[in-house]
Amino acid sequence: MTKPYEIKIIQKQEKKEIIQFMRKYFMPDEPINTSINLVTEDKPFNEPLEEFLIKGYDSGVSLKAVQNGKLIAICISYILEKNEKHEQVESDNKDFMTIYNFLTYVDEHCNAFGEFPECDRAITSPILAVHPSYRGLGIARDMMYRILETGKEKKCGFMVVECSSHFTALALQKLNFECIYRLPYEDYKVDDKIVFKTKPPHNAATVYVKKID
Repeated sequence: MTKPYEIKIIQKQEKKEIIQFMRKYFMPDEPINTSINLVTEDKPFNEPLEEFLIKGYDSGVSLKAVQNGKLIAICISYILEKNEKHEQVESDNKDFMTIYNFLTYVDEHCNAFGEFPECDRAITSPILAVHPSYRGLGIARDMMYRILETGKEKKCGFMVVECSSHFTALALQKLNFECIYRLPYEDYKVDDKIVFKTKPPHNAATVYVKKID
């Protein structure tokens, strides 16, 4: 059956449009963002965090969904190489560093490549956002299937997704992804203080993987 939308590869010149979409439909909805008041009327966006999260948008594997010329979803993806070094980041932006340090902690402790020692490459999608008016239509599912196909074409052994949202985790479970790591937010502390006091049902960060055959 013909879909009412098209899924296309994001192009380098579309960066501004992708960031604007992410500001509206991703940043305000992420549980760890809201728990530290990342986006407020006084702070409508966080440029250092946006630049970090959007890395790989022009890698040739990031996708967008378009209906009648309107951008309705994005999926930022890129390739991971085994033993790849973490990007060293320093910033005076406190909110950005809080989230960066957390994401780095989760990435280092989940050991995704350890689950697949035979694999040297993986594909990941840290950003998936759908316009509210188009949610529930299977767009996210279609984009994930497309990313898995791309991963196979790029000779990736598996796909890995780090989730801060309970709803993202549920969506991955429906696609037969397996949870390999779970970190309750109450257990992540800095200077003995809980960093992210999220609201239920967003109680933990999780990492899901799926073997690409």
